[in-house]
Formats: sequence, structure tokens, C-alpha cells
Amino acid sequence: MPSPSPVPVLRSVFAAYAFFLVHWRKILIAAIPYTAAYAAQLALMPTTAAGNEPSALGLVASLLSLATVVASVALSAASLRLAVRGEMTGWLGLQLGREELRLFAVYLLTGFLVVIVFILVFLFWGTLFGTVTMGALERAGIDPEASGFDVAGATQYMGTSDWVVVIAAGVAGLAIVTWLSARLVLALPATIATGRIQVMKAWPLSDRNGWRIAAALLLAGLPLTLGELALYEILSTVLGHRLIDVSALIAADLSGTPGLARVREYGLWLGLFAGLNYPVMSGLYAYLYQKRTRTPAA
Repeated sequence: MPSPSPVPVLRSVFAAYAFFLVHWRKILIAAIPYTAAYAAQLALMPTTAAGNEPSALGLVASLLSLATVVASVALSAASLRLAVRGEMTGWLGLQLGREELRLFAVYLLTGFLVVIVFILVFLFWGTLFGTVTMGALERAGIDPEASGFDVAGATQYMGTSDWVVVIAAGVAGLAIVTWLSARLVLALPATIATGRIQVMKAWPLSDRNGWRIAAALLLAGLPLTLGELALYEILSTVLGHRLIDVSALIAADLSGTPGLARVREYGLWLGLFAGLNYPVMSGLYAYLYQKRTRTPAA
């Protein structure tokens, strides 16, 4: 039975960081294989992305990509085991067994559910956006079909009320995806705690607490993300160039879009910090699970 007490948002965030501060040596040692594989993959990425022919470097990059995924799952499982059960055994604290396979399956299942809902929400929002822009053209006395309807060009005819509708629908859609993601995160510690794959069975644990869990996730993750991005910008400024060259990863017709390049850079850079991000979030997941099930903390 889930606990009737609401999730303590700020206390959960403090518990997440406290978990990392207590166990940081063990966790950073366990993160060595992932960090090394990911850093090597980043170093090879510009060279392999620029080449059109299969090569030995391309094979090495593929193997590194596979190693990164395996090490990522192993690190996540190790962090969750330590947070949920207080255990960290194996080489560097890492294991590769049934527990890791179960956790990987949970990641796939929850990711699949979130992606499906995101696609449905995006399709609805896109349809609404198209309908609103067509209405704006008609009010301006332009026949959408005869003029060759183009959403990007039609936005100049949209009024304040049109933008309010489109933005409100987008925010509502984002809120739905965020709420669903928050409801599903307890499947991770539940799978580690029970030794069985728990996805929909863990759903009741977040009843009436979806938004509180979402707030805890945001407050715990935001300082990490902002700090890591600030470090990236500082290092790029000191060195006089961007740390990660993504020009070869972006299509030629989009190469002049600096915003897209920056997002790609940031995404690749953040992946380097799994040794910090995973344990903090694992500590949060475990604390939330403990509060919702009234089990003693590890």
C-alpha cells in the first residue's frame, strides 16, 4: 500500500544530494568505465562523422557506443542498488547480470510509453497549430489552399489570441509528458527493490503525487544541468573555441542554425557527467520510493 503522506519535495532534493556526498568516492570509481568510453566516443565523433566510407575508426566508434550503453546501464544499476539496498558489489562496484537486464527493460518500457504519449501530444498540437494558422489566413482574406499554405509564413498573420491558444496548448502538452514521466520514475527503484520488472505495478506508488515528484525531479536536476552547462561555456571561453565540434553531425541545410548546434553540443556534454547525475537522481528515486512504501532508507 502506498503511503498516504505526500512526497516532501525539498527534503527529497536534499536527500538526493546527501546520498551523493556520502557515497561519492564509490560512485565516481564505478563511473570510470562509462566516462572513459564516452569520452573516447566524443573524441572520435568528429572524425567518424565526417567520413563517408566505412573504416576501422568507424568500427571502433561503434564498439565504443555499445560499450557506453552497457556501462551506462551498469552504472545506473549500481547507483540504484546502493541507494535502495545499500549494496555495491562487483568489479569497481559494477555488475552485468539479470538485474541490469531488468533495469534496461524498464528503461525501454518507460521510454516507449513516454515517446508514444509525446507523439500523440505533438500530433494534436501540430494539428491545432495548423488550424489556428489557417484561421488567421482566412481572417486576413487569404485562401490557404490557393496561396500554397505554409505554416512558417502564415504565422505573421496570427494575432495575440492565436498565439495564446497555441502556446497554452503546447504548455499543456508538455505538462502531460512531464507528469507521465514523473509517475513512471518509481519503476526504477521498485525493480531494484523487488527483483522483478515493475512498471505499471509501480504506478500506484505515485498516486496523487505526480506533480510533487515532478517538482522534486526538476529541483534536483536543474542545479546539475545549469552547473555543467556553465562549466562548458567557461572552458570554451578559456580555450577560445567550442569544446565539442558538432558541425559534421548537422545536416548541411541546418548548419547555419546556431541554436541547433548549441543544443547538440549541450546534449553531448551533459552525457559526460553520468557519474554525477546518475547517483544524485538514484538517491532521489530511492528516497521517493522509501517515502511512498514506508521502507527503511538504505
